[in-house]
Amino acid sequence: MSTGPTPTPELPTPKAPSKSKARARLDAAGAWWNRAWKEDGVLHGVWEDIRSAPKADWHGLAHWIKALALLVATGALVMLLGAAASVLGAIIEAITGTVPRPHVDLERDTSGIWPTLTTPIRAFLDAQAAHLPALSGATVYTLWQTTGLIGLIGGFLRITGARILWTLWGIGSIWTVWSASPAGGRTLAAALAAAVWALASIPALRGLTFRPVIHNHPAAAPVFRPEFRPELHLHATLPAPGTPGDNNPTVIRIPNR
Repeated sequence: MSTGPTPTPELPTPKAPSKSKARARLDAAGAWWNRAWKEDGVLHGVWEDIRSAPKADWHGLAHWIKALALLVATGALVMLLGAAASVLGAIIEAITGTVPRPHVDLERDTSGIWPTLTTPIRAFLDAQAAHLPALSGATVYTLWQTTGLIGLIGGFLRITGARILWTLWGIGSIWTVWSASPAGGRTLAAALAAAVWALASIPALRGLTFRPVIHNHPAAAPVFRPEFRPELHLHATLPAPGTPGDNNPTVIRIPNR
């Protein structure tokens, strides 16, 4: 039986209270906020872009400011155009309310211009979509109309890609009208399609010119750059050569300058 001292039992070390998830998330958000406002942080960069915007021109603005300004301007323009159309429609309705007017349907245009252009295109697209079970002729025709509308609006905004799209769309439409029209009226139908596309190209290709742009940059004035060349010029006077057998050495005298 052991008679030594009884060892003292070790007490359990109290654990630090664990942080709740909400507290951890709050600390993480605070850390991100502090990092974002540093010199290379996201919020600091946004604030610098906003602070320098009043003094910068359009080319000096940040890209996100340009996109936001264009989005707001587009929304305002759409609202103004909608309001103007409503006011104009109300005025026209008030003026011509008592005058009977025929219903205008482009698909059943009595002049025959619109059906002459759209009927061959619809027939061509329906014939091609018949070989693709996943697509219908109406879907392809809507896509064709949307492509032309995007090219027209983008060309008016002088977007180079949209103008290329508008040109290819017009050439393809004219060729489709030519190929799908009756043989006896292909020339007239294609000429009519070209004329309509040319008229629509006036706003779509506005400002486009094929004249070469010549930039005359004046020659920069020469900059005076002095050059320092540390060179030592020694002028030596050589005496006449001595006679054979003369043992006197030739002495070169270098005068002091």
